[in-house]
Amino acid sequence: MEITFPKSVLIVVDVQQGFTSLCPGELPVPGGLEIVPAVNELLALPWARIDATQDWHPPDHLSFLGERDNLYPAHCVMGTPGADFLPGLHTDRFHTIWRKGFQRDFEAYAVTAQHPAFASMLTAGGIDTVVICGIAINICCFFTARDLRKAGFRVIMVEDASAGIDVPAAGLFQAESKREGEALGIAYIERRELRDR
Repeated sequence: MEITFPKSVLIVVDVQQGFTSLCPGELPVPGGLEIVPAVNELLALPWARIDATQDWHPPDHLSFLGERDNLYPAHCVMGTPGADFLPGLHTDRFHTIWRKGFQRDFEAYAVTAQHPAFASMLTAGGIDTVVICGIAINICCFFTARDLRKAGFRVIMVEDASAGIDVPAAGLFQAESKREGEALGIAYIERRELRDR
């Protein structure tokens, strides 16, 4: 799939320890730890900009078990190892890190939910294509992709640099999110398919 790198952004979503087997008591996503080399390959490409998101929850976030929504084990709590990016991830390539989910009573799966001006910032910078990878492909990656597609961007999800998990309690399923994404015009590809125009 051809893209124009000077007009494209890479968004690395929540590649954090709390979503992997490094923190088994949090919210480990199968394959989450293993995506680091693939994400690093993407990070080495000549993007116009590279943005990363970071779940950054208070210990009593509304989505945690025992709290109002009662959906997930506590994960990615601010200032804990679970909130840290994965070891070996080339974070030096990040232009900006966007923290999200830091308000107790507000859910922000997508960077666009926590930072509503994100899409207009990309537009102002001449970006027309968004490439997304990370964790989880059917949750935070998907909601970011959906919002940016609805904002008019060409959106590409890199499946082999991402990991997903079904969460029945929240009604979040990998197959359903991909069907919805494809219906919106989001492209799902492998990283080897990316080519510069």
